[in-house]
Order: sequence, then structure tokens, then C-alpha cells
Amino acid sequence: MLDEAVLNFILKDCQPLSIVESEGFRELIQALQPSYVLPTRKTIKQMVAKKYKEERERVKKEVQQAVAITFGNISTSKWAGRPKVPQLMPSRRCRDTWQKAILPGPRIL
Repeated sequence: MLDEAVLNFILKDCQPLSIVESEGFRELIQALQPSYVLPTRKTIKQMVAKKYKEERERVKKEVQQAVAITFGNISTSKWAGRPKVPQLMPSRRCRDTWQKAILPGPRIL
């Protein structure tokens, strides 16, 4: 629990990982919790990497859920715009649904 608090302190306040080796920080931690042993800079680095992976996966899932809620199951049609430049565009059914939801009045396409 305290390791997590130290990690959050470092991340939220943009502290260098070396802060766990500074004399003043060590004294502060000892005054607050004498039995606590601070993790090393190497351990903190590993904790940061793990936290990054966890947060990346969490955000990835949130984005996927938001896309699914917003656009539903998107189907696309492949067509060529400029020569040799394939492009993806929503299928007609999908475009119609978007226009009904977004554009008031008659459909443009």
C-alpha cells in the first residue's frame, strides 16, 4: 500500500525516480512510518512500467467501448479515390444511419 502511494506521488508530481534515494525523502518516510522500507529506484522503475501497461489497457478498453457505443458495428466499403490510394468509407447503410442521427432534415447522400 505504501509502495503504491510512493509511486503515485512520483507519477502525479513528476518527481524523478531517484527521489527514493534522497536523504530528505528517506527521513520523511522514516518519520511517518519507521518500519517501512522504501523500494529502490530499479523497483520503482518496474512499478512505473507495470502501471503504464495497466493504464494503457484500461484506456484502450474505454476507447473501444466508446467507439462501440457511438458507432455500433461499423461496416466499411473499400474504394479507390486517387489512383492507387485505397480508402475506407462507411457503407451506405452506415452513412444513412449517421445522417439520420446527426443531420436534421433531408439526407445529402
